[in-house]
Amino acid sequence: MEIGARIKELRIQNGLTQAQLAKALGVTSAAVGNYEQGISFPKETVLRKLFNALNCTPNELLSEEKYSAEDYEHLRLYSMLTAEGKRAVDEFTESELSKASEMSEIRIAARRGGSEITLKKRTERSIFDADDYNR
Repeated sequence: MEIGARIKELRIQNGLTQAQLAKALGVTSAAVGNYEQGISFPKETVLRKLFNALNCTPNELLSEEKYSAEDYEHLRLYSMLTAEGKRAVDEFTESELSKASEMSEIRIAARRGGSEITLKKRTERSIFDADDYNR
């Protein structure tokens, strides 16, 4: 996501109008509009004020990846865990990610004329290669 779109998204999340954000940054409303539309880029001094005005970290505003404040809070809490607690969270996370990747391989196939839907896990064949079904 471009920085302009992130500025707009964070501004709205914080319940600010362009005029209110402009006042906090010491720029005009038109300047904020230009940042949001990607016409211009905030100067370094304005960027520093943006972090405070939008209650965000530099990574939240500038990073290609989008992490929410809740994501950062989870990371902060994770960093406070003991080594044993981190291992437990890591194991649980790996288990859940494994389940999620298995679920992405499931396709729904229904037999023609039947009233039931059969779930079949397909890994190598496409659902459209259904030569084993009645047509």
